Amino acid sequence: MTNSTEAQPFYRRLWFIMLASGLLGGAIFLAIYGVRILDPTYDDWLLQGGDMTQHYIGWMYFRRSDWHFPIGMIDGLLGKIDISVMYTDSVPLLAIFFKLLSPILPETFQYFGMMGLCAFILDGACASLLIHRFNKNPLFCTLGSTLYVMCPAIFHRLYGHEALAFHYIILLGLILWVYQDKRYKKRWQRELIPPLLWGLLGMLAVGTHSYLLVMVCFFLLGAFVTDIVRHKNPSRPLFCLSSTILLSMLMMWLIGGFATTAPSSAEGLGVYSSNLNTFINPHIDEGNGMVGYPAGGSILLPSLAYNEGQVEGYAYLGLGVMLGIVLCIVTLIVSAIRCEGGFFGNIRRAFTSRKVWTAAVAFVFAAAFLFALSPKCVLGHTTLYEISYPEKITNIMSSFRATGRFAWVCDYLIFTAVLYGLSRIKGKKLMIAALALCIAVQTADLSVTFRSRRWYREKHEYVSPLSDPRWDLLTEGCDKFIALEYLQSPEQCYAFAVFALKHDLKLYHFHVARPPMEAIIYQCADSLDAIQEGRADPTALYVFIEEKYIPAKAKNLKIYEVDGLYVAKCPGQYDALAESEKAE
Repeated sequence: MTNSTEAQPFYRRLWFIMLASGLLGGAIFLAIYGVRILDPTYDDWLLQGGDMTQHYIGWMYFRRSDWHFPIGMIDGLLGKIDISVMYTDSVPLLAIFFKLLSPILPETFQYFGMMGLCAFILDGACASLLIHRFNKNPLFCTLGSTLYVMCPAIFHRLYGHEALAFHYIILLGLILWVYQDKRYKKRWQRELIPPLLWGLLGMLAVGTHSYLLVMVCFFLLGAFVTDIVRHKNPSRPLFCLSSTILLSMLMMWLIGGFATTAPSSAEGLGVYSSNLNTFINPHIDEGNGMVGYPAGGSILLPSLAYNEGQVEGYAYLGLGVMLGIVLCIVTLIVSAIRCEGGFFGNIRRAFTSRKVWTAAVAFVFAAAFLFALSPKCVLGHTTLYEISYPEKITNIMSSFRATGRFAWVCDYLIFTAVLYGLSRIKGKKLMIAALALCIAVQTADLSVTFRSRRWYREKHEYVSPLSDPRWDLLTEGCDKFIALEYLQSPEQCYAFAVFALKHDLKLYHFHVARPPMEAIIYQCADSLDAIQEGRADPTALYVFIEEKYIPAKAKNLKIYEVDGLYVAKCPGQYDALAESEKAE
């Protein structure tokens, strides 16, 4: 007997649907961002400022660092302090992978452009897999995947916090939940494969960005509820939870997340939250670590009020998805009117027939959105309520102070509910037409966002603010770049880091997430004391960012003013510039 799956035409097979959807996602990326940034040897666009400069420099220092254990540690970026590559947001898994390939890679190599393309391809492929769970129509799955690819929050993060644009990881969490009833031939497969998959997803999330792990865990919570309620068997969900925790912590340990004195929590809880209007607010901002023309928003809807910092909770749905919600409601009403049993009776049956899933989805949505709003609920500029959590809970929550990001969990629940509702429209042509209309409206609505990304298609050239030719002489005989004081702007940090990389110097300060400030301050004070006490490092280039920072008690310092900075040559240090001036 011929297998029914094998008898299907190729275009109906899941692998082809996922491939087509992935390619469509990649085409959307190329249409918006172009191909220039895909050149791995073109890095000038990554050196124009903003957070992506931090991420790229973090990768470059990680690449040139010696191998350590844990394997994600960087040396020479914060002086004598080693720091994990996760704190430069350089996507640890990719950084480690390309460091392994470093001997065969060109001297200048960036993976951030290709990373964006891969994120869109994987978004499309994973979205079609998710839709296929409740609708097997290949055209519906492929077209429907574009709504996920065009999630406004993705464009809001790429390129600024590009690791947070890896939304396919969020989709994988939702996929593991909706596919949890997959039938396995043997019992051990049913008991062990899901925990293994959840654990591997946890490792992938941590190896990309730790916030993604929390988002995945919201869907794990949903799977936990549905598994226990439907199957009355707590063993598998407990195995899934244990596997996710253990393997995630293993990955965190391997990449060095526990190897530094960096604080686990940070200030900003309640500042970087979601606004209650976030799903309908296409607000335009000028930040989020992006450069170029990061304007976004809606072609029709106006920007609504929100508090400073709540840009982190940007979770605008888009007019296409909003239209989809309306069409789903109309479809439900029309179906309830046409069927026997009364309007309200049919509405009730539509929800109670899937009451476990309905309740679980509502529970996950409420939990994620409450966390996104926490610890206070704000509508516009008005605070509606504020929750005073116990100190221990507040400290835990402060580890993920940008709680607004968790509204993306709600985004994808809404997207999936809309696709599910549209898939229930009677008549394939009408169903596809309704979906196509939503996609067209979503594309038109976000067209202002798409056009604003033209910056990435243009050619850029990095010009260092340290352009005085005397720098080359001043760095001779040095292997360290020590800028004093440590209170430096991101622009100064990045300029110093690029200069240090070019001249193969170790850096003594850099802008990282969760910095070990006590160690940094001590290291800075020790450098100042060494200068004053006549024990300065003869291989260090000491650069004072302002004249007031030059130690008054230090004697016999020779100071050069270069590009608005003050370079000190201490007694005993080789001074190629002075030698050159004498020769002249």
